[in-house]
Amino acid sequence: MGVKFGPAKLIIHTRDELVKLKKEEPKSFRNQPGGPCKPYPFCRYHDTYRYMESSILDIPESGSLDFVEPCHEYKGFTNTTDETKMSKFTDEVIRFAAACMNSRTNGTIHFGIGDKPEFTHGQVLGVAVEDKEAYLNKLKYAIDGCFEYEDKQAAQMCIRPPRFVGVLNKNMTSSEKYVIEVDVVPESVICERNTYHTFNMDTKKAKKKARGREADKTETTPSEQFFVRDGGSSRNLLTTTTSAKPMEEYNQFVGSVAQRSQLRKQAEEKHLSVIKSSNQGNRLSQMITGGSLSLDKSHFECYVIVTNKSHSIQLESLGFLVELNPTVVLDFDPESAECGLQRHFEQQSTVSVHLPAQYKITEGVEDIANKLKLTRNTSWVFCNGGIKDESPSTIDEWLMDKGTPIRDVISFLCRKDVLPNKRFLVIFLLLSTVSEQMDPLVETFSTFSQELRGTEQILCICDNEKAFTSWKDLIKARCGIDISDKCIYDLNFAEVNGTILSLLSKNRRSSRFLPCGGGSQVLLEKKVERSLSTLEILCMNQCEGGNEDKIAIENFYEGGKVSLWNFYFSEQPGSTPFIKRDKFDFIMNAVIPDLCSLRKACVLFNLIHVPGCGGTTLAMHMLWALRSRYRCAVLRDSNADFAEVAKQVVKLSMYHREEQLPRAPVLLMIDDFDDMKKVNHLQKLIEKECVKKDIQFKSAQVILLNCMRSESSELTESTVNTVFIGNKLSEVEQKHFLNAETFYGFMFNKVNLNPEYIQGVVQNTLKNFNKNEKHAQLLAVLTLLNVYGNGASLSSSICHKFLGLQPTPVCGTDRVEERFGKFSTLIASREVKGKGSIQGCGNYRSKFCAVLFAGNYINSQDDNS
Repeated sequence: MGVKFGPAKLIIHTRDELVKLKKEEPKSFRNQPGGPCKPYPFCRYHDTYRYMESSILDIPESGSLDFVEPCHEYKGFTNTTDETKMSKFTDEVIRFAAACMNSRTNGTIHFGIGDKPEFTHGQVLGVAVEDKEAYLNKLKYAIDGCFEYEDKQAAQMCIRPPRFVGVLNKNMTSSEKYVIEVDVVPESVICERNTYHTFNMDTKKAKKKARGREADKTETTPSEQFFVRDGGSSRNLLTTTTSAKPMEEYNQFVGSVAQRSQLRKQAEEKHLSVIKSSNQGNRLSQMITGGSLSLDKSHFECYVIVTNKSHSIQLESLGFLVELNPTVVLDFDPESAECGLQRHFEQQSTVSVHLPAQYKITEGVEDIANKLKLTRNTSWVFCNGGIKDESPSTIDEWLMDKGTPIRDVISFLCRKDVLPNKRFLVIFLLLSTVSEQMDPLVETFSTFSQELRGTEQILCICDNEKAFTSWKDLIKARCGIDISDKCIYDLNFAEVNGTILSLLSKNRRSSRFLPCGGGSQVLLEKKVERSLSTLEILCMNQCEGGNEDKIAIENFYEGGKVSLWNFYFSEQPGSTPFIKRDKFDFIMNAVIPDLCSLRKACVLFNLIHVPGCGGTTLAMHMLWALRSRYRCAVLRDSNADFAEVAKQVVKLSMYHREEQLPRAPVLLMIDDFDDMKKVNHLQKLIEKECVKKDIQFKSAQVILLNCMRSESSELTESTVNTVFIGNKLSEVEQKHFLNAETFYGFMFNKVNLNPEYIQGVVQNTLKNFNKNEKHAQLLAVLTLLNVYGNGASLSSSICHKFLGLQPTPVCGTDRVEERFGKFSTLIASREVKGKGSIQGCGNYRSKFCAVLFAGNYINSQDDNS
């Protein structure tokens, strides 16, 4: 360059000093405030959100807002020693929590966020944490010691366990620091109209007070406190002063607690009512396939992934990337090869690692593409260091250090002779929240939109609405584009993963998927399904991976138990649709939606049916029809441990959607129960388990479908939660069921039934047969006449007389068979032709087999029958 030796030596020396300074990054530089950031989502623990060092929380410390929106309090936690750190933590949490509980407001206290003059207010500092479990144990210990005995349980329920949110260095590498956060949720159902005082006392005194306040009178009386939220701090209304003003304020506040409780309850109901349903599962399927709804026949021939810092939890739900087989991945995580996405991906697929500079067009485009192996392996481009001694840059430095090579990469990829024109999709996979205008991903999006002349070939995926809002606002400010219709944000990554995997036919044959609502689904892992041993689970793709033949259908029409294969085969092209009872549409369109709208964790629906008339089949048909909307299951054993069943049902409900609303409810079918007390007991255990898991809901989470046999055929009216299925067929049903008058008539006339089926119907019908009852005695006589008297019958008048019924003025208007109660399904009236016509009772046509077995059953019970 023509620079002389002396100046050149000074330049090089200065360069070396700057590099050294950059690597050391002194404290004075670290403490300089960064850009704004959002707080970790309230009352959640499974999000992968992390703070960046020196960024500023964009919410102020505050008092009660609307009871549901959390207030915040910051603690720098910088001037504490190892000896005082734990006591400082518990003291501040108890003070803050008691204030929130009395004020009835949600709240979060943050440790490791600047609150002193030497730091910018709200600045992320982080705290070194050696033992996370110790914080959890100490907090529980402090709650037991500081709250009154009758308030301890409520405090334990309202004060959530500590959350440890990781802090990243400015260059996106991991640090060993955390922000410790504790959420407080004083739900109205827990706090009701109570007030909460706290005490300063040692453990010994706390225990004595908890056992009934029988502490030694010579001991010092603990100081009582009553905290409330006052602006950005917690204030004690029981201050030690001779003035009467504090007590007046205290009494006034206590007098307003009832009103606060009512306002809190109203705020909770309003908050749940605005939770909207989502259809983003369907949108994702449309967008990632270009409208074909199948990755086997996708409009897009290849995919380009742009991603940032990943979290270890997310890696379990990113298997879809391997299935997409991306041509290029632009990775902005400097630790990706060490412990991030690249390392995870490489274990399952073949990648070629590259630096952005290798994409610079210095020769023929085809030659460069061949060198980078774009047509064979996934080309993994490290966009912010992390490879070959390339040091990562901070957000502020990245554009100058690495911006130009990335623009070269994007320009190369968007050439018509590199990737197929209009047939590739760029997916921005936001694994970390983008919150700064200078973030590399914002610049990358801008470059892609320019090269592609729009956003038609761009899809953005993040796993929460706050991350989406931040990303959308930054793109709007940088590019002037509203990308709302290009973003998926209502789904967690497990749902994204399951939804995309299900779009490949090979996966639908080899794996099982559960619905999550809105068209999204998750992969049901085999180990999870095995753990739900009391439940037989129906998946969205049930039967699609099997090799069963039509034996299942034949067995069913011979009286065998219905199989899911019957429904599956009936839906195949050219097959006859499955015959269903009239009540099916009524239940599906009216009863189930009404039950789902109830604000109750577990609702009960009784499907009462006459034995052998298709009640269980109807219930199974409901499960089949709803398997894409609800998580459907059948209880395997009615004698199972109900407490374990309840745990497994709630586990199924919460699987891969722990903190999401609304949820697709679980539809659990129970059969062969003969006691409603057992049914109600199971319902209560499920509700109790939902409370234990602190499940929030605005609608039913579990629908208990109780399919129960009835000993009487007289119940005909349906109620809010009960529908009766009888033997008699309506006029519409008779046309579907080959003009049979009864369900039995259809079954007996259609095929030669399996004797075991007939015997089962009769045995269930004649359960608790009592020969001392007149209608039972008459049934026995009619049975013997039919079997041994060549189909003989008795006149209605004789039956009337024997049963003690009043004679009817018009023959035939009083149907004798209706007086047989639960046995009426085995009795029929007919007109006997002769010189005159008389009404007779007996059996004919379809009832012959049933009465034959009735005779055998009765004889087996009592030889004198």
